[in-house]
Amino acid sequence: MPEELDRPSEDITRNLTVIYQDEDIIVYTAPNEDELKDILLDLLRKYQKMNIRELHAHLSGLASEDKIRMALNDLLKDNKVVVDRNGYFYPAELAEEIEGEYYSEYDWAMEDYPVDYQGEYY
Repeated sequence: MPEELDRPSEDITRNLTVIYQDEDIIVYTAPNEDELKDILLDLLRKYQKMNIRELHAHLSGLASEDKIRMALNDLLKDNKVVVDRNGYFYPAELAEEIEGEYYSEYDWAMEDYPVDYQGEYY
């Protein structure tokens, strides 16, 4: 795993409370739903497109895959992100630059996506 994914980056943890810290470990509070949505949007804006696996790798130890999926679903419903047929999420402001089809709250259905998006990739 790349070094940058070993620990959450500062931009992910900047608003989280440190519970414990020593030379080897830092323990943060888990983000609440709104903080998680903000973190997801920040990551998508930084990398421009990411799938569930990539988002989970960045948030390993801070948020479960289920919480990430629920937050993404809320962001889709709020039209803050869009998703393409391959399961990549984009910030909504990049929707016009996406080639091919993408889905928002109105036409997004879980069965339209590859098996790996539906949680069968581990």
